[in-house]
Amino acid sequence: MPRRRKTRRERAGKGIGFWLLVLIIGALIGSITAEIIGLFFQDKASLIHKFFIAGISPGFDPRFINLYVLDFTFGFHIKVNLLTLMGFIGAIYLGRLL
Repeated sequence: MPRRRKTRRERAGKGIGFWLLVLIIGALIGSITAEIIGLFFQDKASLIHKFFIAGISPGFDPRFINLYVLDFTFGFHIKVNLLTLMGFIGAIYLGRLL
């Protein structure tokens, strides 16, 4: 019985949408884990809080745009800490297994 040829999509592997979803889920899991750990270690001077929970927050401040017909505000921030990065790495590992 002859083998069926793979389609272009099957040869290409996982798409950008799949990887974007995997990374967002990994970041969410890492951030939620950091928040749970932060509930137990609320002292901001503790080593655990500095190492796991404290992080950087790059992004854009909210900008108000008035087009006379349409007004909207645009801005975002992402909080990145050690556990968020661990979530990214874990998500990439699990995404490769799927």
